Amino acid sequence: MMLAALGVLLLQGQTGYPAYAVPRIVGVTIRNHPALTGRIHVDQFGYLPDSPKFAVISDPQKGYNAIDAYVPGKTLEVRRLKDSVTVFTGAPVIWKAGATHDDSGDRGWWFDFTAVNAPGEYYIYDALTKRRSVVFKIDAAVFSPILTVASRTFYYQRLGVPLTAAYAGAWAEPAALTQDAKTRNVLAKNDVTQERDLSKGWMDAGDTNKYPPFNGDVLHPLLFAYTANPSAFGDANKIPESGNGLPDILDEVKIQLDWLVRMQFPDGAVPVKMGNIDYNGKYPISEDRRPRYYGPKDSGAAIYTAANFAHAARVYGKFPAWKTFATDLQRRAILSWNWFQTNPRTYNSDTGEIKSGIANRSKEEQDHFEVFCAIHLFALTGEKKYHDVIKAKAGSTRQLAEYNWSPYEAGAGEALISYTKLPGADATLVAKIKAQLLRSAENNQWAPDPSADLYRAWMVPGSYHWGSNLVRASYGFISLLAADNSNVSAATKIRLKTRAADMLHSFHGVNPLNLVYLSNMKAYGAELSITRIYHERYNVNSPFAANPAPGYVVGGPNQSFTGKAADGAPSVEWIKTQPRAKAYADFNRVWPESSWELSEPAIYYQAMYIRLLSAFAK
Repeated sequence: MMLAALGVLLLQGQTGYPAYAVPRIVGVTIRNHPALTGRIHVDQFGYLPDSPKFAVISDPQKGYNAIDAYVPGKTLEVRRLKDSVTVFTGAPVIWKAGATHDDSGDRGWWFDFTAVNAPGEYYIYDALTKRRSVVFKIDAAVFSPILTVASRTFYYQRLGVPLTAAYAGAWAEPAALTQDAKTRNVLAKNDVTQERDLSKGWMDAGDTNKYPPFNGDVLHPLLFAYTANPSAFGDANKIPESGNGLPDILDEVKIQLDWLVRMQFPDGAVPVKMGNIDYNGKYPISEDRRPRYYGPKDSGAAIYTAANFAHAARVYGKFPAWKTFATDLQRRAILSWNWFQTNPRTYNSDTGEIKSGIANRSKEEQDHFEVFCAIHLFALTGEKKYHDVIKAKAGSTRQLAEYNWSPYEAGAGEALISYTKLPGADATLVAKIKAQLLRSAENNQWAPDPSADLYRAWMVPGSYHWGSNLVRASYGFISLLAADNSNVSAATKIRLKTRAADMLHSFHGVNPLNLVYLSNMKAYGAELSITRIYHERYNVNSPFAANPAPGYVVGGPNQSFTGKAADGAPSVEWIKTQPRAKAYADFNRVWPESSWELSEPAIYYQAMYIRLLSAFAK
């Protein structure tokens, strides 16, 4: 639904809230319909017709919005938007006898309206308070446009090419950082003979630096998303490659693969990262002329890149138009694999001179990606040497070594599931993988009943850290992996798939902030989404500070937020006092406020969300 087409009068009250807090959503936003309340939480995009459907009604007890007390009536209604007809009536059920939820500081109720399955637009109405929820759709393809816009954010991350109005709309920009074509060695800054063309590819996150190891949970989940549900992805995403008869998601991934090809040295080595050596950026970034530098050769970068090349070779090799490309990727994967095997491991190549994130990878992390790379190379070649590594080291991966299947490194770790389906896979290891999935599925500290969490999206409390939304997405799609790839009971399979859907709904407003964790999604049906992201293309001093490109997934709540107020600016200390699931603010201030710890998007958050979302898109 396009809200603007219905005549919107949006009133977002914020009286009593601290600076930068996610605002209330209140007032009359659709003429001749009731006023809104943010206390009735639904997926602001909608639901599949045959899926469970639960609204959460919240009564905040702790946190910045504790002044917003709310008690619903004894019955709630589902009303059809087009004619205000009530199609369902039911009673909200109090959660855990009125207990306060630890993560959010809220108490609440659930309203089950699963019985409503006819396609259309609806809202929940509370006759006692005369307030309604946001409007949502029920439709078999409700998530398809969301998948398209979320996938398009990678286009906005491109460097070295112009973002033209035909594809970028209002966010068009001349080519940025074209000097990447003459990137110099950070250890020999004045040696022109070591210049390399490391142009194009994607910005890593809100910063313009580029890190091969950080692609571990980027390209793998995107490739697995396509492989698991190819019909979810089309050829009309409105990017320059659209209409070429090939899936746009793979066209976009190829942009990053082409950059990784440039990063690889002829001997198979890969530098740890590339970027700027100071923080003296300019806006727009197309005017930033600072020299760019690449770091030392690094074993972590080599094995992470080898794994990406090998996995991509499996996927692209299925397309005649990309057969030559896939063959070259396989050759390059083996080249970096061999370099990794024949050179000393490096763990401190990234000294921090090139800003900003530190891209070093530990011995354990490199071992894990050696396994994932070996799985893809074994699938491609059938060679024993790769299988030997898999059998020797697969048990050390986080997915198999930890008590439950880990949500960390899960994007690449899906390779273990792929292994179970390969000809010649070791029967003992296959059984171990499936047993670990089964044990995890039956563990209440991994995929509990929805009642474990007021918002039906339980996470380990410690996972509300910087980038918590990556873990949120991971919990969702690994539940699907367990449902589809282990011998769980029919009831457990339903619980796992419900959990995956609930984790998706938690991105779309069924959370303590009633916030869609994607940027600027009003045109796609969200009445309260992210308005500010920490990003060099949409920074606090830019014309797009409050109008970033749509579809970016932010890092999310962070109970370890360290920001401090700048001189003369409002305090941000209140964020640190919030219940962990409310430790978020809708702002994009720079140091010392450090909004990047909350509102910065990243290509890995985006990829993991797409891996989850694509499972529900048609």
